[in-house]
Parts: sequence; structure tokens; C-alpha cells
Amino acid sequence: MKEGQHGNITGNLQIKNGKYYVLVNLYDYTGKRTIKWVALGLDRKCGKKLARARMNEVLDEYNRSQERLMRAVSKKKHPELFISERDRVQSQPITEYLRDWVISSKNRLQASTYDGYLKMINGRITEFFGKRNITVGDLAGEDLNEFYDYLDKEGLCGTSVQRYHGIIHAALRYAIKHEYIDDDPCTHCDRPKRENYRASFYSDDEVRTLLAAAKNSTIYIPVLLSAYYGLRRSEALGVRWSSIDFRTKTLSVSHKVVEANIDGRYQPKGYDKLKNKSSNRTLPLIPEVESVLLTHKEHQAENMRSFGEAYDHSFDGYVCTDELGRLISPNYLSRSFAKLLRQNGLRHIRFHDLRHTCASLLLQNGIPMKAIQEWLGHSTFEVTANTYAHLDYSSKERSARQISALLGGD
Repeated sequence: MKEGQHGNITGNLQIKNGKYYVLVNLYDYTGKRTIKWVALGLDRKCGKKLARARMNEVLDEYNRSQERLMRAVSKKKHPELFISERDRVQSQPITEYLRDWVISSKNRLQASTYDGYLKMINGRITEFFGKRNITVGDLAGEDLNEFYDYLDKEGLCGTSVQRYHGIIHAALRYAIKHEYIDDDPCTHCDRPKRENYRASFYSDDEVRTLLAAAKNSTIYIPVLLSAYYGLRRSEALGVRWSSIDFRTKTLSVSHKVVEANIDGRYQPKGYDKLKNKSSNRTLPLIPEVESVLLTHKEHQAENMRSFGEAYDHSFDGYVCTDELGRLISPNYLSRSFAKLLRQNGLRHIRFHDLRHTCASLLLQNGIPMKAIQEWLGHSTFEVTANTYAHLDYSSKERSARQISALLGGD
């Protein structure tokens, strides 16, 4: 391909009176060639690299103009071959449109979110809408109500049904923004209601029993980090040695590990982007945790030496690895945690409930709600208050004493 050759229209750089020009080769409908000099507005001192880039922009614009012209001519001759984007979208099956929307949004979504959306669309959304052949243009609020009833009968909780509603609503907002549809069916359906989940909590004695039971297991470190710091599962697995400063005695939460679809297989993968800005936080390194981490670091080094070539160095730098250096995956952690509780006769809680347990223990011991928000990395004070206000009995007792002193007795 010659210099400046782009599609059907080509060109060459020229310098005239110390300025860069592009000689654009234009052809009429008979094939007759004419040359047009186009000033690039660049002095020769700017260099050929910059001039060539500007020339390519000019040629791209000429080619786009020619393409629009050819399309207009073709449309005039054969209008039956053309359909507007609005008509195309409205005639799409809703499942196909949702799938296209997610794929087009891939660069804006986290890998785990992208995979989760596709699972939901290829799963229950397709199971329900696929056999009904409902298009984007035909979708109505009642169709969505029937879908949400279907999800309810499938045993999904209100929070899970809301996730499906969220995907559909976001995709349809996109369609309205681009004027593919005029009205959002989501505004005409009954929005699923979220249940107020009351988490399970361990007492301090139960936490001590759990830590003792987990001490010799592969998941001891993430259990320890979540119990002491209230870390989310992804945050605990994302802790790296570079996040821990043994000199200044701090632990930084700035990385996470989630399951990602890599070449068709779900594998643990690290990301620097956390749930929200407040999730990035630096916490004091608790002495008991420091001692365990130092011992664990020595064991990692021993395993590297002992297993030699069998040791996986792909995740060097991560704290939560098994004896062969493999990164602990989120799903493995949850399964192993449930198994650990069963084997040791401990009351069942989810792994995420260790985060709630940490918050409840802090609250019970007089730590202010604002401090708990910062410890847990909640985005707002309201999130913390709404989640744990029912546990804050000590503040109610203080209020009772205060009102009694003001109004009671002589």
C-alpha cells in the first residue's frame, strides 16, 4: 500500500513554500482523475511523522464523505435494501438486543460484571423470553411483570430479581438515549422489591473458635483478614505483600481478586479497581495479624524452595496462595469456608458474614458508626447506618439515660 492510501481515495505528502500539503487523488463517476491540493496547516519544521498523521485524517474524512455519497446513491436506487438503526433495534428479539448491549459495553464493565450479565441473559432471560419471540419494540411493562413472577417462582429473592431488572432497565435507557425507542417499559412495570437482609453474626467467642479451627487450613489467612478487618472476600484475596508495610505497621486495601472468564475457563484474576472510591483504605497493622503474616511469608518461601519447578510463580506477591503458590479463588474460599464450619460443628454463616461480624463487634464495644464506615470502606455513612443501626443498642441506652435525666424525677 502506497503512502497515504486509504480505501478508495489516496494521497501524497508535498511541501510547498515551507508548508505541508496533501495531494488528494479524486475520481468522478467516469473514472477521470483530478488532483486537489489540501493545506495541512503544518510547517515543515513539524516533521514528517506529524504531517503523515494529519494527512491520514484528511484522507479518512474524504473516504467517509465518499462512502456517505455512495450510500445515498444506492439508497435512492434500492431503498428496499436499507433499514434504519431504529427499525433494526425495534425488530430485534429482546434477548438478542440485551446480549448485543452487554457485548458493546464490555470495555466499561469489570470482567466479573460482564461475565455475570452474560450468564443472566443466556440463562433465565433467554429461558423466559426466547420462546416468546418478544422484540424490543413489542416489549411492555406486563411482559416484565410476568418475567419477574417467573423469577419469583424459580426461587430467586427480591434482591436477585432486582439485578435482572437493573440489566434490562440500563439496556432500555441506552435505547431511549439513542432514540431507538420512545418509551421505557420499565416505567410501566412493578419494580421488584429488595428484602431487608439481616446478616448472621458470630460472637467474639465464636470468632475465636473459628480462627482456631481454621489455623491449619489453606483459607486461614483470608478468614483472619476478614474477621479482623471486615474485608470483602475479593479484598481479602487481593491483599499483596506490597500492600503491607511492616515498618510503618499499615495494611492497604487497594486490590481485589475475582473470578474471570479467561479463554472459556473461570479463573481468579486481580484488579486494582475496587467497589468504590472509599474501598481504597489504609488500616493499622494489628499485632496478632502481623505475627501470622510474617510466619505465613516464611512458609511461602519454604514452599518455593521445597516444591522447586512444581511451584507456581504466576502469583508471586499475593498473600493468599496455597502451598504450590496458586492463588486462592473466590469460589474455592466460599466452598472451603462452608466445609470448615460443618467439619467443626460451627454455626453456619456465609463468608461475607465475617465482614458483618467485624462491624457488629466494633459497634457492641462502643466504636462510633462513622469510624466503622471508614474501617469497612463503605461508600457513604448511610450504607453503614442502614446496615447496622438495628445493632446499635448502646446508643439507645445512652439516649434513654439522657432523656431520663432531662425529664425524670425532681
